[in-house]
Amino acid sequence: MSRARTDLRLALASVSLVATVFATPLAAQVQGSWLERLGIDKLRFTALGAQVGRVNPYGIEPTTSWSLQADYGELSPAWRVVFHATYWGSRFRDRNVRAYADSLRNAISDPTGDARVVIGDITVSDIVLGADVRRTYFPSGWMRPYIGGGLATHVVNADGRLIDGTFVERATDVIAVGVAGTTGVNIRVLRHIALEAQARVASLLGLAPAGTAPRIPPGPPAEPR
Repeated sequence: MSRARTDLRLALASVSLVATVFATPLAAQVQGSWLERLGIDKLRFTALGAQVGRVNPYGIEPTTSWSLQADYGELSPAWRVVFHATYWGSRFRDRNVRAYADSLRNAISDPTGDARVVIGDITVSDIVLGADVRRTYFPSGWMRPYIGGGLATHVVNADGRLIDGTFVERATDVIAVGVAGTTGVNIRVLRHIALEAQARVASLLGLAPAGTAPRIPPGPPAEPR
C-alpha cells in the first residue's frame, strides 16, 4: 500500500511540475532568438485534456495509463505542439520473473542443496514527461485526424523482493530518454469540447541510473530452508 501511495505522489508531483511549466509564457523566453524562426514564439496555451489509455510494455502486464495533455497551438498551419504527462504502474509477467529466478538458481553454488530462491512480484512504474509535434489534417473540420512524434523523459522505478538491494534493481531504476510516434483523430462534439482516440508507440533510447551507480552484490539473493 505504501508503494502505491509513493508512486501516486510521484505522479501527482510530476503533473504539478508540468502544469507549472505549461503556465509559463513561452513567447517571453524566446523573443529575439533563433527559435522565433521555428515559430516557437507563436505558441500559446489553447487546450487542456485528460486521457485514459491502455499500455502494453514488453515483458510487463498490460495496465491502465493516466495522462494530462496541454495543447499549445500551431507552430505553422496544421502543425501543433502538445505537451503531456503520463503515469502507469504494473508488474513483470510471471514467465519473465520465473526465467530470472531460474537463472539465479543456476548461478548459485549450493553443495548442500538447501538454498532456495524466493519468487515474488516485481512491480514497475513509469512517469513520462514529453512533447509531441503533430501534423493535423482538416484543421477546421469537426473530425481532425493527425500523425506526429516527439521526445519524452521516462522515470522508471522497479521494486520486488527478488531484486531488492541488487544491481538488477539499480539497473531498472532509471531515467531514460525516449522517442514516440503517434496517430489519432480529434472529434469536436461542442465548440470547446472534443473527444480524441490515439494510438502511440514509444521506445527508450538512453538509460541513466536514478541515484547511485549500480553496485554488484557479493552473490545472488538466496535464503536457507
